[in-house]
Amino acid sequence: MNSKKDMLVDRMEGRRNHFDILRFVAASLVVFTHAYAISLGHEDTEPFMLLSHGQSTLGYFSVLVFFVTSGFLITMSFDKSRSPGYFLKARILRIFPALIIIVALTVFIIGPLMTSMNLKEYFMQTETYGYLRASLLWPMPYELPGVFEGNVNTGIVNGSLWTLAYEFLFYLVVAGLGITGLLYKRVLMLLMFVITVILSNVPLPFGGNTVELFSIFSSGMVFYLYRKEIPYHGGLALLSLVVLALTIEYGGMIAAFPIVGSYLTFYLAYGRRVNLSGFGKRGDFSYGIYIYGFPIQQIISKQFGGSMDPYINFLIAYPLVLLCAYVSWHFIEKRALQWKHRRWNFSREIKRRSAALMHSK
Repeated sequence: MNSKKDMLVDRMEGRRNHFDILRFVAASLVVFTHAYAISLGHEDTEPFMLLSHGQSTLGYFSVLVFFVTSGFLITMSFDKSRSPGYFLKARILRIFPALIIIVALTVFIIGPLMTSMNLKEYFMQTETYGYLRASLLWPMPYELPGVFEGNVNTGIVNGSLWTLAYEFLFYLVVAGLGITGLLYKRVLMLLMFVITVILSNVPLPFGGNTVELFSIFSSGMVFYLYRKEIPYHGGLALLSLVVLALTIEYGGMIAAFPIVGSYLTFYLAYGRRVNLSGFGKRGDFSYGIYIYGFPIQQIISKQFGGSMDPYINFLIAYPLVLLCAYVSWHFIEKRALQWKHRRWNFSREIKRRSAALMHSK
């Protein structure tokens, strides 16, 4: 057999991959984990938390999968983009339109319906409008006046949004590295990855989350940059699975994930024994699931008195979350992404509109 065919890069030919279904499952597992946090006020009894002896929930494990796939795909996106400007425009259009809509819905629809205050009091609070800062990702607010204050997960309106600031920050890092040419200095990028993995496993006075998540994200970057040298092999996948299972049982899972978890992710993403590459033909619903899940689950918990069985919460919430994700993709996200192909000449647009206005008079 030609050894070339055993490399990751060869599996990347064409568009046959399973990233859509991997992200869909990961987003769904985040909703499942949040059912515990929202229904019980803690995640101590969440199945993967018990299995991993407190190392991680299924939701956080899924966040790691998100970040490693994002590091891989975003680096690929920059590499193949026609310009840095086009890359940044695509990234902005992917995150912010749907985010702005969910933030607006939260402030002006969910908030008034769920607050313990009367509407006049609610809309007179500066914190009400301060929540609109969530559209900018930083600083990220989590509470609205009187909203969900009777739930066991008190006051948190949308706990899922915290990762988006890190995600967009890492997009900017890729753009900065790409513009300066450092992104293509592969040994330097490998060294950066090793340093972040080491730092993520030592106590830091600040920035711990940033370093840990970037160690995962940069793993995806390195896998893309070394795609021609990384073997695609079932034996390595099995070894990675064994190591991951051992770290889940005995500790060190987060430390091992950037290597073995990443390898397993890409092994599954480019597997050909089962073809699920058409899963995303009806839409990419993972982002919608992620940003709509938490507030919908909080609303359901409130209807049950503020606490409930997490499985019931998930079973009731999940179809509603899927519906919102479907609407978000087809009416917001998909349409917003179409704008990335358009080039705007603002002076020409102003002249065109002025001429149209004069003609109408």
